[in-house]
Parts: sequence; structure tokens; C-alpha cells
Amino acid sequence: MKKILYILLHTFLFANIADPALLTYQKKYSVCHGKTNYQIAKCLLNGDLNYARFRGDRAAYKKVDSRALQRAEASGNVYNYVMDLLPQTKRYTGLKGYLDYLYSVRKEYTPPKFKGNETEDIIRTKRVFNLLQNAQLTEDGNYTLEFTEALLQYQKSHGLTVDGEIGPQTKRALKQSIHSIILKIKKNLQLERISAVKDSHHILINIPEFKMHYYKDDIVILSMKIVVGKTKMRTPVFNRKLTYIVKNPRWNVPPSIYRKEYAHKSEAYLRRKGFDYNSEGKLYQKEGRRNALGVVKFLFPNKYNVYMHDTPSKSLFNRTVRAFSHGCIRLEKPLALLAELGYTYSSGKNKWITLKEKIPVYVEYHTVWVDDEGVVQFRNDIYGYERKLFS
Repeated sequence: MKKILYILLHTFLFANIADPALLTYQKKYSVCHGKTNYQIAKCLLNGDLNYARFRGDRAAYKKVDSRALQRAEASGNVYNYVMDLLPQTKRYTGLKGYLDYLYSVRKEYTPPKFKGNETEDIIRTKRVFNLLQNAQLTEDGNYTLEFTEALLQYQKSHGLTVDGEIGPQTKRALKQSIHSIILKIKKNLQLERISAVKDSHHILINIPEFKMHYYKDDIVILSMKIVVGKTKMRTPVFNRKLTYIVKNPRWNVPPSIYRKEYAHKSEAYLRRKGFDYNSEGKLYQKEGRRNALGVVKFLFPNKYNVYMHDTPSKSLFNRTVRAFSHGCIRLEKPLALLAELGYTYSSGKNKWITLKEKIPVYVEYHTVWVDDEGVVQFRNDIYGYERKLFS
């Protein structure tokens, strides 16, 4: 009886007193607020996210083995046990290391205010560049060539218009407090923790980056700009396998798009744009370079009816923010991807190709990450998920 009571007391105590190291990790690298080892582990693995205003697939729920956790608690090894459950990828460890660095310079970080004191603003902006980019600028009020180069680098790594001018968007980014930057990184660490484990051969689409990256043997062999869904028709977050290529595709206009954009158009206009009605009375656009899908599309079947495709609207790739589609992903260089997959384009009739090797496609949402060159990249939260998911 005494032995049973001891075990129950031991289990109760460990279940309600979190490991100090695990509490520190939670506070430093997450937005979780767990009070027990189990609560902390569960939140780190799954994020306690609010998917109510999210478009896409929920991350696969990862269960915490309560018995294994109790054994780790009893042996005093709970911190290492939980750490082994977390990602060990370069993206995760790189972002975590960058957050460690930001903690070390918190007291030095004084962003510009842009309230009329131009000399002070330049001094503070130089300090931001020195701390975030190791720019090694003399922190005075002089507007030098080195300062302009650092500004261009900052704009590039923050997805801003790279023009060397401190305009409204650049000012907004520079004015961020160190607290808001740290919070943004914490949220992105959680997004990395719930991201699917990737094969060495895959396609990664990062919605806020407006870019697609094609990996072979974990090395990027092709990157390109993309256009994603507008805020009211968001591109979903999900992953499926690229299975089909369609050359010279027809576009079957979805009913929702037909009602909003084509129902009121004249027959002459529709004919001029290459549209016609099929035997069921539904509108479609004939294959050809005027087709909204361009000359090729890439299908990874999913419930959202989202795919990658060419587009005749090439000018949109010159924009910094590229959220203009109905949800599908428009590619800047679709024929380059086609070639990398081992095929060539030929004009003519509609043709379907089934890939011999299905390639995983990951459509994800990261507003901060460490790229393959080790540069920390920041982007705007275009769909508001930093606020919505973590509410």
C-alpha cells in the first residue's frame, strides 16, 4: 500500500511541476504557456493553433506518449526526451540560433522613429543594419555608399521594393521593435515545428515569399517567382504529390468565377478571348497562349482544386507583392520546370502526361526563415495568419 501511494505521489508531483529547463525553452522559443511537462511538450509539437480562419490542411496531430514522458520524468531526462521530438533541420536550428542572437542584442537595439529627426533616424537605421546584417557601418548621420548598400540588402531580405529609398514600407519595417521581431520568429519556429518532414526530392512553395523552389538531393536546382491567391481567395496550405503535367490545357471556368467575372460578358467578348460553351452549357477557354493557364499546368490532385500553371500575364512577376490569383499558383518560368522534370514543350493539342515518379509538393506559410545561403529572410504576413493562427 505504501509503495502504491509513493508511486501515485511521485506521478502527481512530476505531472504538476515542469522541468525548469523545459520551462525556459518554452519561454524562449515559443508562444506556449504550458505549466506541466506534458502541456509544454504537447504545445511545442502541435502549437495549440486556431485553425478557424485558416485555409488549408491542419498539421498532422502529434501525440505525446504520456508513459514515455513519465519514465523520462522519473529518470530526470525529460528535457532531452522532449528535445528529441523537435525538428533538427537547418531551417529550425538556424532560426533558433538567430533568435539566440537577437536576445543577446536586445538592449542595444534602438530602431528609428521617423518623427522628424533625420540625423537620429540615420544613426538608428545604421545600428539596425549593424545588428541585423553585420554591416559594420559607422553610426553617424552621414548618408554613405556603404549605407545605401546595406539598405538595399535590408530591402531584399525583407521582401521590399529594392530601390535604395527609405519609403513608407521600408520605414514600417525598420520601426519594428526588437520585441515584435522576436515574437514573429517565435511564431515561425512553431510553424517549422509542425511542418511536414520533407523528402530530399521535393518542391517547396512559400506563400509569403511568392517563390517556388525545386529540390533534388536537398539542393535547390530551380527557383522562380510565383503569383499566389489574393487575400479573399487565399492559396491553401497543404502538401500532395505532383502526379500529372498537362500541355496546352483547357481552362474549365469554375462556377464561382463564372458568376463573378464572365456571366455578364457579351458573346463577342468571350469569343475574342477564346472562350466557348461545352455540351453541358459550361464555359471553358480553349488551349493556346491566350489561355489563362498558359501552355502548361502541373497537377497535384487535392480537394482545393489548386495547381501550378503558366500564365499570359507575365507583367505581374515584376511586382514585389504578388497575390493576384484565384488561389492557384502561377509560375514565372513553367517551361524551365517542365525541362527539369524531363519534358519539352510542343504546341498543338491538349496532352496529359503521368509522371513516372510522383514528386511531393509542399505549399507552406513562413514569414521568417533562414535561406540556403544562411541569410535570415523576413516577409509580410499577407494572409494575417501570424495573428489568426495564434489567437
